[in-house]
Amino acid sequence: MSKKDEQTKLPRFQEYTVKTAFERIIFEDLDTGDDDYIVSLANELINGSPLVVNFEKLDIDEANKVIAFLSGVMFAVGGKIERINSRIFLFARAQEFKDGTLKQFVAEYKTI
Repeated sequence: MSKKDEQTKLPRFQEYTVKTAFERIIFEDLDTGDDDYIVSLANELINGSPLVVNFEKLDIDEANKVIAFLSGVMFAVGGKIERINSRIFLFARAQEFKDGTLKQFVAEYKTI
C-alpha cells in the first residue's frame, strides 16, 4: 500500500466496540468521605461512567454528606439515582439508562 493510500484510507469503525453502560460501571465500596476523592468520583460520573456506591463502611453523617453531593451532581447533569438497597445506590446520567443494561442490573441485583 502506498503512502497516499494509507493517508486516504477510512477508519475501520467495525474494529471498535461501544461498551454498554453496565460495562462502564465503577463499583465503589466507600470507606472515606475525603472531599478530593468524592470529587474524582463525581468527575467519573460527569464523564459518563455509572457509579455504584456501597455506603456500609461510612457512618451515617458521612454517607449523607456524600449522597447529598452526588445528588447535586446528578441534578446538574440530568442524572438519576437508583436505590439498590438501604446502603447501596446507583448514580448515572440519564443517557446511561437508555441501553437498558443499568435497569437490568438493578432489577437482577434486587432479586439476590
